[in-house]
Amino acid sequence: MELSEMMQRDGLKFIVGEWQVDYVVNAFSNDLAHIPAAKFKSDDGRDFSAIHYTFREDHTLTLSDISTGKTEEGTWEQTDIGQYHYTVGAFYNVPDDLFKKNVETLVRQGDVIVFSMGFLAIALKKIAEGEVTPIIQAADAKPTEADAGLNAIVGTYVTEKCLIFVGEGPSLMNREDAAFTLKKEVEEGRIEEDEIREYMRFFDSRYDVTEDHKIITWMKIPEEATEEEIKKAIESGMFTEVKDGYFACEETTWKAVDGVYYYDSGIEAEVMGEKLSPWKEFKAGDDGLINYAEGMLKLRRL
Repeated sequence: MELSEMMQRDGLKFIVGEWQVDYVVNAFSNDLAHIPAAKFKSDDGRDFSAIHYTFREDHTLTLSDISTGKTEEGTWEQTDIGQYHYTVGAFYNVPDDLFKKNVETLVRQGDVIVFSMGFLAIALKKIAEGEVTPIIQAADAKPTEADAGLNAIVGTYVTEKCLIFVGEGPSLMNREDAAFTLKKEVEEGRIEEDEIREYMRFFDSRYDVTEDHKIITWMKIPEEATEEEIKKAIESGMFTEVKDGYFACEETTWKAVDGVYYYDSGIEAEVMGEKLSPWKEFKAGDDGLINYAEGMLKLRRL
């Protein structure tokens, strides 16, 4: 199976670190009990708890017996989802056949990894995390001097389409389609009249992308709002600025990196423990519109 980049990243972060033999299972036992490694002793009195594996990000590893100081260096690779293969010298002194292949094959089972040695299953537990270099996403990089001079996206934008959550599921609609669909939903008793106003107000918004790397969201002041209410909203800080019947309700920043424009969405998220950049691309698609607010809106430049 071909492993995706994300699968490989997850497998890398899982295995890199120090592992110790935790328990042993005898396949010939009646109950397949987990025998603690410290209690499963060899004829000379040693036990498996002394066996440590150290896997590193560069796909090298050290296999050691801390009771004797014996070590072997080797390499490892991920061969499938939750499966690894490593190669070292003659650490276990086992025949070079299927027996050795099974010893050098590690299978992830929950939080442990397991390999077989004849009729024994050997389980390893992680006792220390290793160092994995964080991925630096392109959008997180610092703009160069050349990038700082780019300003092709500066201008004013309006909402051309908005994601409407009605009917059979969410759908991006323009003003006319949204008004028709929402009105029908009200008539059929599936939504309230207020929800129409909540959705339609996005079509009355505009976005100023400024020279000083800001994106200011302006919303239209409701027609029913009185001068007194507007004054109080300004005094309370609810409206940071009022202009031409609009109020500034949100502000974020934009930048260019290697000639690509990004805006700060302010959204913190992660996949498989890997943080995703809050910087999203500000770019027109094939339809000439710009995906904005995590795809909730499509903007058209005036």
